[in-house]
Amino acid sequence: MLFGKNRKDEDYYLKKAIGGKREGFEYLVATYQKLAYTLAIKICGNNEDAEEVVQDSFMKAFRALDQFRSAAKFSTWLYKIVYYTALTKKNSKRLETTKLAEDSGTESYLLDEKREISSLIQSDRKRYIDLALSRLGEEERSAVTLHYLGEKSISEIAEILGIGKSAVKMRLMRGREKLEQSLRSLLGNEIKDL
Repeated sequence: MLFGKNRKDEDYYLKKAIGGKREGFEYLVATYQKLAYTLAIKICGNNEDAEEVVQDSFMKAFRALDQFRSAAKFSTWLYKIVYYTALTKKNSKRLETTKLAEDSGTESYLLDEKREISSLIQSDRKRYIDLALSRLGEEERSAVTLHYLGEKSISEIAEILGIGKSAVKMRLMRGREKLEQSLRSLLGNEIKDL
């Protein structure tokens, strides 16, 4: 029994379908479309594609009925067609999505523009900080550079500069104050964006 129908019924309607009779096609569709759809939806993941796969699969099967070997079950043959049609559909969707992402000039342009703007902002920040640092005295500039750019600790800076930790702290404090004054004179209210 096949879904409540016996093999003789299937053979009878299959012969009708091979002969081009409408009732043969209707029987085969009614009998196998639910499982074909279930298989297609599991592979495609959405109703629209699954329905298209089922329709395409039945069309392929009906066009190739003269090649069907009756030693095999029609359902096995049909489900194989559904399976490969669904895989092809899924892979073509994936390729379309990839191609669309690659071809998306606007998206690519926007990403490039965003990177360039970000790079310009970073470059401007660096330029202003370098300019402000150049206005510091040698002692403060060395301490600030080692601490903030070189990421050295107070102890390491003291050892590098050959001075005490309290002297390093004083130079950092004075350096920060002078940096802030210098950046305010260069940028005005824009300093908060730095």
